[in-house]
Formats: sequence, structure tokens, C-alpha cells
Amino acid sequence: MSRKRWFIVGGLALAAIVLSSVAWTLRDDLAYAKLATGYAAKQTCSCLHVSGRTLDSCLAEFPDDARAMLSITEDANTVRASVLFGAISAEAVYEEEYGCSLAD
Repeated sequence: MSRKRWFIVGGLALAAIVLSSVAWTLRDDLAYAKLATGYAAKQTCSCLHVSGRTLDSCLAEFPDDARAMLSITEDANTVRASVLFGAISAEAVYEEEYGCSLAD
């Protein structure tokens, strides 16, 4: 194998190791973000549809830093919360007899 080919193979292997390390390091942060968006969607859905409050009133209960990162949208009986420009999101749906629950 030529020297140039070894250099390319070595570079690709190094890139794979670095990307794997970054993914391993961020796994807890990504799990937390998924949990947080689920909580925000469910909590906001219940606040809007069960308590009958306004969206601004519901969002006021979240800490400032969470409000800055979250994007929350409402469409009829569905509330969607997302972070990282929609890369991680969760949806909660209101049903008259059951209240709000997270959608799959």
C-alpha cells in the first residue's frame, strides 16, 4: 500500500475515533435534553388545557435559561417542545377524559 493511501486510511480512522469520543461524551447531555423537552411539552400542555392558563403564563414558570433554549408551539390539542433547532423534540397531546400525555 502506498504512503498516500496509508495517510488517508489513518486520517479516516482518527476522524472516526474523534467522532465516537464526542458522541460518547455528549450521550448524557442528549438524554437530558430529551427528558427536558418531554417534561416541557407535558407540563405546558397540562398548564394550557387542564388549568386553562395562557401560554405566556405557563412559560413564566420555567427558569430563564430553559425558556431561552426551548421552543414551544401549540396546535389545537397538541403542544410541541424542542431544543437545538428542532433536533430534539417531544409532543404532548390533550384528550378530554385523560388530560395530557406524551405522544410516541
